[in-house]
Amino acid sequence: MKFKGFTEEGILFLKNLAANNNKEWFEEHRKVYERTLLNPLKDLTSDLEMVIKSIDTEIVTTPAINKTISKIYRDTRYSNDKSPFRTMQWISFKRQAKIYGNVPEFYFYFTPEKFEYGMGFYSATSQNMARIREAILSDTGSFKTIIDAFATQDNFKLEGESYKKPISNPLPEEFQQWFQKKNLCLSCENAMNHSFFSAQLKDVLEKAFSDNAAFYRFLMEAVL
Repeated sequence: MKFKGFTEEGILFLKNLAANNNKEWFEEHRKVYERTLLNPLKDLTSDLEMVIKSIDTEIVTTPAINKTISKIYRDTRYSNDKSPFRTMQWISFKRQAKIYGNVPEFYFYFTPEKFEYGMGFYSATSQNMARIREAILSDTGSFKTIIDAFATQDNFKLEGESYKKPISNPLPEEFQQWFQKKNLCLSCENAMNHSFFSAQLKDVLEKAFSDNAAFYRFLMEAVL
């Protein structure tokens, strides 16, 4: 186990970056970014590989920028905001897009104020959401198990935009909040706490990802 937790210094770096969002300041403080944010992100990604591969061996777990770890640089080409650097960071675990296309993912994300983690299909295509609805209709028993498990916990919230016009279906009411989504996401948001600044964060994420493994597999089987 490599990950020891993030530090207050790393959070302060992001706050200062927000106030000094320019290349000159960043280059002067690049080593702080690498030591307090990038290296811990790499360590955390490496430590989570075993649980991720136990869920899906095809998920990319390489601890590298633009593979599993977010870039610090923003793409400003199509944005009115020309700030060159991100003031949040994240890890994303999913299959290779070039091979498998649009797929669900596990994620961990943080800003200076909060951290969040979960699993979902955040940019699902309409075609894939149609496949997921077909899978729910054809295997209501398996999806009922997922719904029942969700109902027994209070960490994750079901998120994602719903269709303005409900899609007609014969399913019971408990299915509707899932069936009517344009995308499906289970997320847990937290204010900064002790676990973020300790090795315990790895255990928190392992449990979160494992708890959502059945839902992930249902989604993957539906779209592949």
